[in-house]
Amino acid sequence: MPATKKQQGSGGSALKRLRKSLTAAGVVGQQAKASRSKKNRKRGLPTEVGKNSTSDKLSVIRDEFNPFEIKTERTKFDVLNRKVKGTGGKPALNKQVGEENRKKTLLMEMRNKGHVGGIVDKRFGENNPQLTPEERMLERFTKEKQKNAKANMFNLDDDDEEMGLTHYGQSLAEMDDFDDTGLRLSDDEDGRGGQLDRNIVSQMHFGGFDDNNKTDENEDNDRPKSRAEVMKEIIMKSKLYKQERQAAKEEDETMREDLDEDFKDIQALLNTQSTKRKPLVSQSALFTRNEAENPKEEKEEEEEEETNKYKDYDIMVQELTRDKRAMATDRTKTEEEIALEEKEKLEKAERARKRRMEGLESESEDEDNKRGGRGRKRQKKGVNAPQGDDLEDDYLEDLEDEASKLGQGLTLEDIQSGALDEDDEDEEDSEIDEEDEEEEEGSDEEEEEEEEENYSDLEEDDIPEFGDDDEDDMNEFGTSGIVKKASKSKGKQSSKTAQQNGTKPEIPYTFECPATHEEFLEIMNGLDVDDAPTVVKRIRVLYHPKLGPDNKAKLTTFLGVLVDHLGYIASTVTPLPQKTLESLIAHTFEISKQLPTAAGNVFVTKLKEMHGTMGQKMNQRQGSTFPDIEDITLLRCLGKVFPTSDLTHPVVTPATLYMSQALALCRIQSEIDIGRGLFLCLLFHEYQTFAKRFIPEVLNFLQQALIILSPKDLFNDEEKIPGAFPISNNHNVSLHIKDVISEDTKEIPSITLEQLGIESVDEDESNILRLSLLQGVLRLLAQYLQLYASTPALVEVFEPLSNLITQMLTVSWHKNIEELLNKLQDRLKKQIKFCKDKRIKTPLRMQSHRPIPIAQHLPKFEQGYSYDRHYDPDRERSEYNKLQSQIKKEKKGAIRELRKDNMFIAREKVKERKQKDAEYDKMIKGVMTILETDQAEKKRQEREKRR
Repeated sequence: MPATKKQQGSGGSALKRLRKSLTAAGVVGQQAKASRSKKNRKRGLPTEVGKNSTSDKLSVIRDEFNPFEIKTERTKFDVLNRKVKGTGGKPALNKQVGEENRKKTLLMEMRNKGHVGGIVDKRFGENNPQLTPEERMLERFTKEKQKNAKANMFNLDDDDEEMGLTHYGQSLAEMDDFDDTGLRLSDDEDGRGGQLDRNIVSQMHFGGFDDNNKTDENEDNDRPKSRAEVMKEIIMKSKLYKQERQAAKEEDETMREDLDEDFKDIQALLNTQSTKRKPLVSQSALFTRNEAENPKEEKEEEEEEETNKYKDYDIMVQELTRDKRAMATDRTKTEEEIALEEKEKLEKAERARKRRMEGLESESEDEDNKRGGRGRKRQKKGVNAPQGDDLEDDYLEDLEDEASKLGQGLTLEDIQSGALDEDDEDEEDSEIDEEDEEEEEGSDEEEEEEEEENYSDLEEDDIPEFGDDDEDDMNEFGTSGIVKKASKSKGKQSSKTAQQNGTKPEIPYTFECPATHEEFLEIMNGLDVDDAPTVVKRIRVLYHPKLGPDNKAKLTTFLGVLVDHLGYIASTVTPLPQKTLESLIAHTFEISKQLPTAAGNVFVTKLKEMHGTMGQKMNQRQGSTFPDIEDITLLRCLGKVFPTSDLTHPVVTPATLYMSQALALCRIQSEIDIGRGLFLCLLFHEYQTFAKRFIPEVLNFLQQALIILSPKDLFNDEEKIPGAFPISNNHNVSLHIKDVISEDTKEIPSITLEQLGIESVDEDESNILRLSLLQGVLRLLAQYLQLYASTPALVEVFEPLSNLITQMLTVSWHKNIEELLNKLQDRLKKQIKFCKDKRIKTPLRMQSHRPIPIAQHLPKFEQGYSYDRHYDPDRERSEYNKLQSQIKKEKKGAIRELRKDNMFIAREKVKERKQKDAEYDKMIKGVMTILETDQAEKKRQEREKRR
């Protein structure tokens, strides 16, 4: 600092140097002139603008007077034209600035901590102490005027003057019209020779601008109208409007009549069509001559032909204009509302059933009597079509089915009153009612179509065929187990007795939700097996999850009961009720959609039980180890409920592993074992219809079944047996076909349920059963050949099968078997040849080319390289590192500021505590002083008394 060095060099005490500095700055003594040189401005001397700023002058003097407050860091090497930041600083000044900022912000927050409310005065100029109250009011008035001027910038109403002179609260601008105030511009009207009238004098000179002195005409115009006048005006206006509407209506009617008359004339012209008749042979020359002579007629015919081109379009437009619009319908009901209505209908029907059972009149009959025979009218007219939210089992097409389903005690009138709503109004117009019925029927048909689409995967037609093409696989192949002698339950016996008596048991409408399968069998006691879907439907309606918080848990338990009942029907009822099973599977699917997690847990538990049972059977030497028909039915239901095309699924994947393990490990000891294994292969085909995943256990089992069922002398040598997997040693029973031609049977029958449900097969029937099994194996192989047609390994998978079929063709078979063998062999040869010709096999081998050397590049040189900079070729990584360094820097700065804030808060708290302690000490000292004074006075008085 040159100024400091000069002062130090001049000598003298610090006080003298301070005085010289103050005098030079102009703070003390004569005012110094403002410096205009750049050198002095750099030093901080006052400029022309700030020459009178005392604070700036003192700050400059303070900096020059105390050089120890300036902190400098010496650089190790001086480089020309390089500016290094941070070489100089003023830590004391920065500390003082930070302290003052914290006093303004942090200290104020500390003092206002815990305070609620407060008034902040934001009026203009209120916090400016330099303004006088008059200046403050004037500035506020100016601001308000400017604000109003901005708001009224685009206001087109220029007559209203916001600011103007007033007299008695009225604007003088309104009194500018001389006629309103009573002044007359013409002197001829009054014979006063220009003298003022008494009214003018009274209004203008004395008591002017008073509302009471207005003319009667103004009074009539300004006074409020009475109620009679208002009503009279309304009546007049309504009559006027009515007359105008009547006139407009008459005018429209006249125009319409004129148009109708004109349209009749036009229509008569349009309907005239020229009849064309072909002339005779003798008259052809005459007609040709007339046509040549009348060219106008030809033109008219051409025009008619052109108009006929667009005739179809005009007819279609007219049909569109005459189309009937859709009638307004009720809003779409929520799932909860639909379930509640179905529940109420079931409860109502159950109450009616109990009243009939007790011999009392039903509620519907009482209501019909009250309504005066409205039920009879509906009986004559017929029952309306069911609505979209009606129960499927409460409405049948024929009344005989209704009587048989609901019992003989339920009459036609009861059916109608139960099917219709109680609050329906009388149907007066028959045409409207017929249209409503047609619309309802249309809506019911649409809903039935939707339900068929939803359950399309559960229909009988979707079941893959195993035997004859015209028969059902479930009935052909068998989904029931071995019929037990004690399988006839009480319900079945009671149903038989009811059928013998000629009456069908009546189904209740409400049930308790069964928690176990035994409770469900008690509900089914006395009912037929075909009534199970109706019972399940009503239980689902009564315990819908939306109707109560506990219904979800009850339905979860009931789902397990329903799955148990599926297996129970498959293992006890013969013949198998296919439609009943499909309906129950559909209900299982619906409950699983509502409770997917619970459904998964139920089926996983069943799979664990099935796997454990299969392990126990394998440990035993006798008996079938394959899954029984109850397990197979549950596996088929599982495939209908859950998606089988997923790569991994918590339910389907364990089921697939269980079925694969059964095909690979279970022993084949009878024809029934082969039949159950073939049914597992059929289920696999259903599972893999979309995914088309390769399952080696299926093809291995089918090839083993072919070998086992083939004649005994065909595969004696084990080396000639083709296939990828050999037959296990557990197969000890001979199941070879003895009579391969079977001349006694014209057509080989398909496998039926009864054949798979018996424990043993007679010798006479065993040969036909084995032929049926062989027929099923060949058909399954054809289905899998079509399924795996796009598999890359088709040659390796099906070529051993082709060799096996070729060897089987050396024997003369029954015509059905031989036809299947020939078809299968032809398809195998064609597909294997096609795959060999089209596919390109690239076997694994070592690389034949020379090794590729590592690419070498010249190093990249940076011009103007700096050691302090980072040269990262990856731009994103460079930006990331830059942001990381900024975050680190800001984090350090924030931590440093937080530490300073904590130190400031601690200092302020110490100051407050010291101040409170000082005040307390002062108070205590004052109290002690008063007490000591009183004590001294008391002692002095006592001493005086003693004297």
